Amino acid sequence: MKHAALLLACCFVSGLALGQVTGIHAEVIANHDTTGIPELDEMKTYHLYAQMTNETDELSAVFGDISTPLNISSTESFYQSALGADFAWAINGAILPFFPEANYDSWLTIGATNNAMGSLAGAIGLDMALASFNSGGGFIVDDAIGGSVFTLLGDVNAVAGADNRILIAQLTTAGDLYGSVNVQMFVEGFQNQSMQVLAMPIQLPQGCGDMEACNYDPAFGFEDTAECTYPDACSDCDGECIDANANGQCDCDEFPGCTNPLADNYDAEASSDDGSCVIGGCMYITAANFNPEATYDDLSCVFAGCTNATALNFDPAALVEDGSCLYLGCMDPVSLNFDPVANVSGECDYSAVCMSDLDGDGYVDVFDLLLMFEAYGYDCE
Repeated sequence: MKHAALLLACCFVSGLALGQVTGIHAEVIANHDTTGIPELDEMKTYHLYAQMTNETDELSAVFGDISTPLNISSTESFYQSALGADFAWAINGAILPFFPEANYDSWLTIGATNNAMGSLAGAIGLDMALASFNSGGGFIVDDAIGGSVFTLLGDVNAVAGADNRILIAQLTTAGDLYGSVNVQMFVEGFQNQSMQVLAMPIQLPQGCGDMEACNYDPAFGFEDTAECTYPDACSDCDGECIDANANGQCDCDEFPGCTNPLADNYDAEASSDDGSCVIGGCMYITAANFNPEATYDDLSCVFAGCTNATALNFDPAALVEDGSCLYLGCMDPVSLNFDPVANVSGECDYSAVCMSDLDGDGYVDVFDLLLMFEAYGYDCE
């Protein structure tokens, strides 16, 4: 009966605890493809959180032993800065602005991130785990005695807060995190409601490193695409319909076709023109009826030009007179061969007129008239 009661109590406490601590979550805080720190190239820095249920839930300890190992590991080694520390509460925050790489040291904690946060935390039984961790290996507590990172009741850094989570580690690695974590916590900060949650697996962050995706997150690398989402054929990343041709109608609601009623293949049901129209017309740019929309020549071209066969520029192909005819002829009205139609100056005949140039000066003028007066009345027989 005692064993049955103990089992019932354990199950009851375990059920409550699982309701209070929802998991161990890793979050990427830096993708070192973009931080420009050579020694961290291809690495990422994670924060590891114990996710609680209430703002006032308080984390008491992270622990492990032979029966319930604590395992925080990576498929690649952990980065350890020479200026870092095993635990965040021992880090001198004043030096971090001057040594960028130290900001990404790998360490354990309960809430605090440096020595200025008034942490009440401590550690016990972790020598072997730290030896492995400091050499780049996993932080594993699996011996018979066990060990723990712990803090005292009332440590403000150990309270979940508005985001219902408490930081337990910072980890920098080029690999993938894995392992399991055991915690002890006080429900809503009450020490008499202490609970332990065992063997919670580390849950890796879900994100997208594809810059073309709707949910791109620069914290993730280009290889992280499993969680990426993309716009579909109809909607963009904001769920707005795509209107590539800016005609005010969603592309997916359009019925493409030829919308030109003059085309051979005009489609009255088409809602958007797809450039498929076939239009017959004159394609000669010099023709009077040149059609810039024509896609094939239908031999309908009408050429304007001079249609008078007597003109210098008579065009036998011209069907429309354009007034461009050129006629060669004498354009001087006083000549014997004056041509009123001529618009291109030709040779004029002044032979009869120049017989009156009696003094031979090239002009028929008043002096020629005076000479005529002198000769007037003579009998030339």
